[in-house]
Amino acid sequence: MERLKCSKALETKADTVTRHRDAKVKCKVCERSFKNPSSLRSHVRNFHTNRERPSCDTCHRVFFNSSNLRDHIESIHSTGERPRFPCTFPDCEKTYLKKSHISQHVKTDHAQIPVRFMCNLCGKECKSKNNLNIHIATHTTEKPFSCRSCGMSFALMIKLRRHEMMHLEKSSRYRIQCHLCPETFFGRDGLRHHIRFYHEKEKNYPCSFCAKRFQSAPSLKGHVEAIHPTNKEKIYTCDKCEYTSHNFETQFRTTRANSQCCELA
Repeated sequence: MERLKCSKALETKADTVTRHRDAKVKCKVCERSFKNPSSLRSHVRNFHTNRERPSCDTCHRVFFNSSNLRDHIESIHSTGERPRFPCTFPDCEKTYLKKSHISQHVKTDHAQIPVRFMCNLCGKECKSKNNLNIHIATHTTEKPFSCRSCGMSFALMIKLRRHEMMHLEKSSRYRIQCHLCPETFFGRDGLRHHIRFYHEKEKNYPCSFCAKRFQSAPSLKGHVEAIHPTNKEKIYTCDKCEYTSHNFETQFRTTRANSQCCELA
């Protein structure tokens, strides 16, 4: 770890970790900065050491820490139906698996001044710091986070972390089976996505203009653009019949399918 160039820097016993009231400590391996030496030591222990990792007794998947293992067991291997916590705000039908997720939802969607994180490069606003970091990575081709096992580089630490888990699991990587159907998955994210979309039919994205709800933001956006555009004038018109649409793809598919009134050259 890199020592801060300051007369007030203090070296710890654990490593060359230094602290300063108004500065951050930096990891010498990946250059990531932290608020204090304790956070840095936790980071080094999780990402840059060869310590034995906790593993799941059921599927043998390896995890960075026991907290991640507990979350995995509760969400993947629990036989009972998972309770969901509803948002208590009027007219909001969103539900979440964790109370902490509800708190974040309230801050970003129901607060008098919603929490937003703005990109200094393009002005885009994100609902979380993590989403902002992912967005900022699209502005650069730099990949400062490298895998020590194979040398592959990544723009984001979270992507490096997921990649490194593949190395950890390589010797004992089993597919995780959905407890509701025969489908199997290598990772928890894939299984969780599968359960949410195909079994729980979770639709946390309501349309502001009608009663429809959607499972993802892109689906909602596509619906609004096609059905509820702000420009009420119909944009795309078939030159062979009276069909019109705000969405070119919809218009083209309909035109192509309607062979009775339209014949495309």
